[in-house]
Amino acid sequence: MNSNDARIAAVYTTQTGATVRDSSPNAGPPRSGTFDLVVQLEAGNVLGQSGADYTLSFAALNDNTGQPAAQLVPTGNPFKEEFDAPAWTKSGSDFVRTGTGEVTGILRYKIAVPAGVTGTFHYNVELVSAGYQVVELVRSDAFILV
Repeated sequence: MNSNDARIAAVYTTQTGATVRDSSPNAGPPRSGTFDLVVQLEAGNVLGQSGADYTLSFAALNDNTGQPAAQLVPTGNPFKEEFDAPAWTKSGSDFVRTGTGEVTGILRYKIAVPAGVTGTFHYNVELVSAGYQVVELVRSDAFILV
């Protein structure tokens, strides 16, 4: 990776506490009232330890209705953060964003599924650095909530 670049390497849903992609993250038995949204962020050697500001923003969309699904967005969205330790850790010659208590490179958001929310959804995730030098947009694969 270029030393001054960053990217969203992956965005996917998984069952609570897991790291494997799952397109039906709350299916059972029994049906779960939660699932996890996993994001993997990478930054080059210079940017990853620069202390520069960036914003990570999430949008959840219902593919069946074409409407936003604000109830599925991580609490605290948008997230104003910095490329700096301890959140950004060295991985090879680059840096990765790691959540507290997570395996290196895993950033996890716990999502509650409100009663009655079912259908096919996806996430759009944006990473925008201060000064707009790094701008990244990734769409997750579709997933179904039952």
